[in-house]
Amino acid sequence: MQIHFRPSRSGALRRAIFLATAFGCSSVPLASPALASEQSASVAFSIPGQSLDSALTQFADQAGLRILFTSDDVAGLRSNGLDGQYPVSEALSRLLEGSGYSFQFVDERTLTLRKAAIDDGAVELGATTVSGAVLGSVTEGSRSYTTGSTNTATKLPLSLRETPQSVTVVTRQKMDDENMQSLDDVAQSATGISYSKNGPERSYYYSRGFEVSEIQFDGMPANIANAYSMDALSINNMALYDRVEFVRGANGLQQGAGNPSAAINLVRKRPTREFQLGGELGAGSWDNYRTQVDVSGPLTEAGNVRGRTVVFYNNSKSFRDEAAKDNQLVYLIGEVDLTERTVLTVGATAQKDNNNGYSFMGLPTKVNGEFYDFSRSTSLAADWGFLDKTNYNLFGDITHSFDNDWKLTAAFNQIKADAELRSLFWFLRSTTDDNVFPMRINRTSYTDRQSNVDLYANGPFQLLGREHQLMLGASSRKDTFKWNVRNQASNYPQQIDVTNPGAFPYPDINPTPLFASDVTDVTREKGMVLATRLSLTDQLSLILGSRLSWYEYEGSRGGIDSHYKEDKRLVPYAGLVYDLNANHSLYASFTEIYKTQSAYGENNALLDPIVGENYEVGLKSEYFDGRLNTSLALFQVDQSHLPVAIDGVDTCGPMADDTCFRAGEKVRNRGVEVELSGAITPNWNATLGYTYNHPEFVAGPDKGDDYNGRPKELLKVSTDYRLPGALEALRVGGSVYHQSRMTSEDRGQVISQSAYTLLNLHANYQVNRNVDVQLNLNNALDKKYYQSISNLNFTNSYGDPRNVGVTLRYQY
Repeated sequence: MQIHFRPSRSGALRRAIFLATAFGCSSVPLASPALASEQSASVAFSIPGQSLDSALTQFADQAGLRILFTSDDVAGLRSNGLDGQYPVSEALSRLLEGSGYSFQFVDERTLTLRKAAIDDGAVELGATTVSGAVLGSVTEGSRSYTTGSTNTATKLPLSLRETPQSVTVVTRQKMDDENMQSLDDVAQSATGISYSKNGPERSYYYSRGFEVSEIQFDGMPANIANAYSMDALSINNMALYDRVEFVRGANGLQQGAGNPSAAINLVRKRPTREFQLGGELGAGSWDNYRTQVDVSGPLTEAGNVRGRTVVFYNNSKSFRDEAAKDNQLVYLIGEVDLTERTVLTVGATAQKDNNNGYSFMGLPTKVNGEFYDFSRSTSLAADWGFLDKTNYNLFGDITHSFDNDWKLTAAFNQIKADAELRSLFWFLRSTTDDNVFPMRINRTSYTDRQSNVDLYANGPFQLLGREHQLMLGASSRKDTFKWNVRNQASNYPQQIDVTNPGAFPYPDINPTPLFASDVTDVTREKGMVLATRLSLTDQLSLILGSRLSWYEYEGSRGGIDSHYKEDKRLVPYAGLVYDLNANHSLYASFTEIYKTQSAYGENNALLDPIVGENYEVGLKSEYFDGRLNTSLALFQVDQSHLPVAIDGVDTCGPMADDTCFRAGEKVRNRGVEVELSGAITPNWNATLGYTYNHPEFVAGPDKGDDYNGRPKELLKVSTDYRLPGALEALRVGGSVYHQSRMTSEDRGQVISQSAYTLLNLHANYQVNRNVDVQLNLNNALDKKYYQSISNLNFTNSYGDPRNVGVTLRYQY
């Protein structure tokens, strides 16, 4: 959604403020808003014939009003312009004539466009509730906990109700209200998503029983399937994103290879057509300080060139001993209207994350799987440990809109990530003392180079007297991930007692790497995609799609090379949506994904790919013009052709000396999800998500056993309410997170974290139109729990204790 409001300031001043943000925030006051009584007052307009998008921008400028609308909806539409003295209502009616849109006032200075009914010849005037506003895909400025459009599943612009899959969108407003600073924070809030950590920076995300293997940026996938991907990539900073979209289940149509878990799409902020300036100062527990400046708007008087800059800095200690971090981010993006129908966008990010006192090992358990009585501040990290990451991301796209409402987009995304790790790690405990571990050091260098190109077109077409939608595209991507390890020059000089660790001296490093050359993983994937939404009747639509994929992997470890590929893999997609009435729809869908294997069979040929399938049926509803969405889904996710080791057969692999496998295991996960998101009333935003799932082996030697120990139940509730009357400047809210028991098995011992519930609270006070102050209290009841569990020796880590954060925001 674009929010169009141009106060009575010169373009030169706006650009000056834009360029001056590096030196501080401006305090220039806003122009006085139009009063309700002035809605019929005459205003002199001079708007030449042009695109409707640009005409509306000039109208907002000259009338001193905001107009809320989705730029995509008016793309390709033109206005004959306006010249003369008119009342505001009549002027906008003339401007919209023939466009198929009418309008209504949201408040005294804000209007929203809406599709005009066929027999709607009147313009609706007067103040209305915000529930009448129509949401677009952009969530910034909407004050909403939901979105009006999403295309992560199919690249077709569909509402949540029109999409035959389970989709959750965490909006900018929700991220701000709950002070979400990382993708971990967002995942904790999203329906059906859980995560575990192997160190503060190494997060693994799960959905429907399976690990997420890809992260998308503006719909373009980036690989995180490597065990060390998160050591190199920097994605835990939400300052540059408008929203995060989660499509649960298999997403092979757009993603390609992977697990039938979820697609996580981080959608970046874009330049705005109107000038806006935002700033944040934050302070919190453990000396957590941050500052952020976000400035956006036109760079030319005509507004055909627009830019946006986000600068972020965070410095913080931790509840864990020794740990601290320092994060820096610069985000730059520009848009140029090459013609009235062609827009070029180019952007870049530079991010540097320094993590001191770092250890990826976590805490051990006792030999019987029970937890030690550690304080939550306990860390087995050395003060000289660190993980330093530097990431650069260059991206862009060019979009052309045709007269027939078709759009053609070419996009690219490149990631350059480098990291250095220095950390203690420990092996099996001593045979003489359950508490004593031999220590070693790990010094690792990482490089990750990822590149994507994507070309796609979408638009309507006519068939048998009905209008349908079509999307077709092609994509190509490559990921080259390299790492190498150096250990200490000799045996580490001490074994530690984990109940009384003390200090860890830094040993000499062996100048010779553990491997003679870098360990290298190279993946290449290409795909051709086609999807269509067929309008079979006024109530029934059918979405069909297919992806033709090519996947190739090349690896090198210690001089041993491996290679496998999959050519022309066909990935189907099908979904059916039936509108019961204007608010409710039934849907059913089938989606698929595949994942190549590195396991060899007895004939020394690679096993066929693992296949993931997602079956889903449900009911979706929307209320108040889509500002409140609900869904109920029943799903079944299967993953077949999992490898099983063949006992006593070790003649497979590149060197003919590895274990041989057969494709004999199958995992099935059945469950239910319930979700609500959006505005219950104009002053009350809320989300609710409940998930029950039970992944288990249904074929193979482990038949009947649980597939993994992830929690079977997740309940997530968030709310924010603006108080009425004299207290309307105050919003209060909070969130509840509950998960059921989770387990992990290691060497016959079971490690278990019982069910737990977390309570977070927040309050926001609007000081004036530009300034608000917010208080967040997380884990308000100070629950002590293990957020992640894994094995007897390490990778068990506490969740955050009770902590507080204060944020001061400025918005011009």
